[in-house]
Amino acid sequence: MDRRFLTWLMLTTALCFLYLSMRPQVPEEKPDAKRQAAQQQDPLQLDQPAPADDGEPVADSPEADTPEKGVGEIGAEADAPTKAARPENPSQTILLGSMDPSKNFNLLVALNSRGAALERAELVGQSSPGEFRFRALEHDGGYLGYLGLTEELTGLQIHTIPEGSAAAAATSPDATGGLQIGDVISELNGQSTSSLREWQLALKETRPHEQAQLVVSRMVAGAPKKLSYTASLSQAPLDIIRVHERAPEAVPGNLARASLITTIASLNEARIPAGRSAFPALQEASQLNWASEPLEVPGGQGVTFRLPLESLLASTGRPGKLEIVKHYRLLPASEANDGFTLDLETIIENHNDEAVKASFRQEGLAGLTLEGWWYSVKISPHMFSGAGQRDVIYNTPFASHDIRTTRQINDHAKKTPAQPDMILFSENEPAEARSLKYIGLDAQYFNASLIPHPDAPDSLSNLRQAGASAVANVEDIVKSQAQATNVSFWIDSAESAIAAEGQISQRYQVFLGPKDTQVLADHGLDRAIEYGWFPWIAKPLSAILHFFYAIVRNYGLAIVMLTVMVRGLMFPLGRKAAMNAQRMQELQPELKRINELYKDNMEKRAKAMQELYAKHNFKPLAGCLPMFIQLPIFIGLYRCLSVDISLRQQPLIPGIEWCSNLAAPDQLLDWSSWMPAFFAERGVGWLGPYFNILPMVTVLLFIVQQKMLMPKATDDQTRMTQNMMQVMTIFMGVLFFKVPSGLCIYFITSSLWSLVERKLVKRMTPPTSPALLAAGTDGKGPDGKSPSKPSGNPKGSPGSRKRRGESEAAPPSKTASKMQELAKMLEKPAVKSATQRGSRKNRKRN
Repeated sequence: MDRRFLTWLMLTTALCFLYLSMRPQVPEEKPDAKRQAAQQQDPLQLDQPAPADDGEPVADSPEADTPEKGVGEIGAEADAPTKAARPENPSQTILLGSMDPSKNFNLLVALNSRGAALERAELVGQSSPGEFRFRALEHDGGYLGYLGLTEELTGLQIHTIPEGSAAAAATSPDATGGLQIGDVISELNGQSTSSLREWQLALKETRPHEQAQLVVSRMVAGAPKKLSYTASLSQAPLDIIRVHERAPEAVPGNLARASLITTIASLNEARIPAGRSAFPALQEASQLNWASEPLEVPGGQGVTFRLPLESLLASTGRPGKLEIVKHYRLLPASEANDGFTLDLETIIENHNDEAVKASFRQEGLAGLTLEGWWYSVKISPHMFSGAGQRDVIYNTPFASHDIRTTRQINDHAKKTPAQPDMILFSENEPAEARSLKYIGLDAQYFNASLIPHPDAPDSLSNLRQAGASAVANVEDIVKSQAQATNVSFWIDSAESAIAAEGQISQRYQVFLGPKDTQVLADHGLDRAIEYGWFPWIAKPLSAILHFFYAIVRNYGLAIVMLTVMVRGLMFPLGRKAAMNAQRMQELQPELKRINELYKDNMEKRAKAMQELYAKHNFKPLAGCLPMFIQLPIFIGLYRCLSVDISLRQQPLIPGIEWCSNLAAPDQLLDWSSWMPAFFAERGVGWLGPYFNILPMVTVLLFIVQQKMLMPKATDDQTRMTQNMMQVMTIFMGVLFFKVPSGLCIYFITSSLWSLVERKLVKRMTPPTSPALLAAGTDGKGPDGKSPSKPSGNPKGSPGSRKRRGESEAAPPSKTASKMQELAKMLEKPAVKSATQRGSRKNRKRN
């Protein structure tokens, strides 16, 4: 199996080099000198101190929304009236969706008035009451719901209460209803919660469906009053998009940034400077609180955000009476809608007395879930560019599906810090290369993408440019954790004329959901699942896996059944290859003797080997064909198990915490607290934070299989090769240590089948006569001489049988002799080699 894998690896490497050499390069946009000179004098584009949203963490809550010093300034100095004219709106976090299963929402999104941005999105669809279809696997404790907590002097203040959450259903003997916005939590189960860290530690000690005791302070009649609450904790749904990461997913160097920020990309032909996310004069727009109002959505929920730009544009000399409007709409799941999309509409309104030209810059998603980033086996379409946890994928009619991996974006930002964004396409390219079917972030099992709205199918067509950016201080990202860099993307629309009192708009759908084949196909995102080179094998095998699961209702057993089925169907080919290998092993002593006898005469050595192979009807290349047929099937089986989200959250043995997620390592023991960092730290450690038993069983079976299938070493060189292969097998154990348990079950089942298969093949293979092997071709050695007769009566000779009291075998009959002669004639090759033909001519001449 190892030799087959090495052969396949060499072939794929060669093909990949050929592919990379033919692959076109994406041109980078290079601003011309005239435009750069104009930017240095244009008040709209005056350089500012580094803006907060380009490198500062974004706060989780309204209380932390005060801009950093220098963020709100325009130019070197700004006058007092301009500052006073800034919009003053209350800080709000607005929730769309519900955790109440009767409302049938699959998404719960938190929108912040600061920048009118997406702060958080949770997958709240339930498979059964109290059981989320996609729960946060890194969050073992109980959950009250997303409360938008901020630290106050007396505790943690609540800013949001999700409908249907444990917080909303909490009860108190001293008050009616659940927890309320404005309450300050001071204790959880007797532990102080004066900081977010203490809150997280207290929640970590709880479990879903347990009762939790809370002490809160609430303003009643103008005075604070302490209240005791009891809450039945729930599971934590997966937060597919978040601003701040949980402790297990924190990567030093990553920055917090909200998603779906909208600004103006160009105004009367002036453009955002290269390497910036907004005009310096408009940078503060993402830090201000926008005005919000409810938006009526039939059958769903919505909100509208508005921000006048007049105060921000007052000192730029541009028509300032512009307003950006954003509409968010969310619908529950239904027959016509799967509930995994958030509707986003952006509008630029012109309230000037003259027409203006403007365009949008729409930022995409940031803070995609990092679940499983330290063990994920996500497949990359590029051999030498491994996939990350937050790859940017996009699809154009010109280049079809393409990807910029997390590492590529990280490396680009390091190499060009002045212009850190990686340009996906620019205005210099043809129109079909600047039109998108989708663009988004892609993880192992989840995807967050922008796609055109059905009512505005051209919203991603004829764009000016698009780019991918690292939301991180990339110099602080450790190389081994680069695949977890926080990244985002952005698009610039083409500039359009807006008449006086007119407007332009764009409308998108924001997909936030699982990489389920049917769900992705419904949104045109099916290319987001990468099967590698053999999708035509992996996809049918995945369908068969689900069929087996429907029968046994356990994916562990379904994997075993699928592996046995595939190996069983491949048994004839495996048997043929094994028999060929066994015959080759039996011929090794004679081949070795030929090599030693004719080590200085290559022509005679080749002739002797050919005659030996012809005599025993052995074809050396016959064992390669089964390998080339089996290899795509085995790789397809491996790939279908690697990408199937159905294995996520599925236990091997129901009711046991060990191996409760077949898409992750079995996690028998958490040793991160007492193992060194280079061993157990996430991303950095060789083995990860858990001791896993299934990889150990896998490697042990690999070693046993190697011992049984390898022929015994006949010389020092062979012995050294076998020792090296054993060392490589142990090294493979290190690489396999973080492999998901579903794949380990596949490897274990496949190895056990190989061992059984070899036993069966040995019993089914007819033995080769040792005397015939010793005799070589036509009863003579390869030198044309008869082998020397052994002295005495060797075992198996007529004399030995006679001594044991057996009768001597009768001489063969005339019919049998004729049949033997006919068999010899048939065994002779029909076409003689060039060597044989040449030697026959020489004999005639002589």
